[in-house]
Amino acid sequence: MGREAEGHAVWRGVSGAVKALLETEGVILRGEIRAKLRRDGLMDWRVEGDDLCLKAEGEPLVLTLGAKEAAAWVRALDKPVPSLAAKLGVSPAARAWRIGGPPPEEIAVALAGVEVAGPGDAAMIVAILTGPDDLQAALAMGLAHGLRVWCIHGKGRGAAVSDSAVRTAFRGAGWMDIKTSAVSDAFTATLYRPAKA
Repeated sequence: MGREAEGHAVWRGVSGAVKALLETEGVILRGEIRAKLRRDGLMDWRVEGDDLCLKAEGEPLVLTLGAKEAAAWVRALDKPVPSLAAKLGVSPAARAWRIGGPPPEEIAVALAGVEVAGPGDAAMIVAILTGPDDLQAALAMGLAHGLRVWCIHGKGRGAAVSDSAVRTAFRGAGWMDIKTSAVSDAFTATLYRPAKA
């Protein structure tokens, strides 16, 4: 989805200037009204003049974005939300080799039916990073087999492997991070591709 606009919001009896972001996971409001609204809690969106009107968490939300931008948001909201498997690019035609620790439930569901036991039939590696050893193994397996690597790790300060540790290890080896995807409230994913020869 990925839209961003500045405007005015009215929600839960509060009115104010906001920067509104439309992400796959929902709407984020920053500014005089701050909120993170999950996509599955949004409904009944429509354009009324310059306003995007919808229900968020069961309550009316009005975003004054201008008629053109409000219409663009409605078109984006009308599109089906891609599954995690689609975001990761895994399918029967692009199977994944999972390594590392036990997968979060969302990853296990996304990989159901498209997981392979080794690198031979894999289009990519999905590495569950539960500690520094998993991070080093992910980099080593990616290098050894020339496969792109999805690094799945926790979010925030309590994560066993931080985003910066992953970035430092992979970029230090010449890899490029080319895509990110939220997995859940607790986990995130970043796709790295090997350095070009």
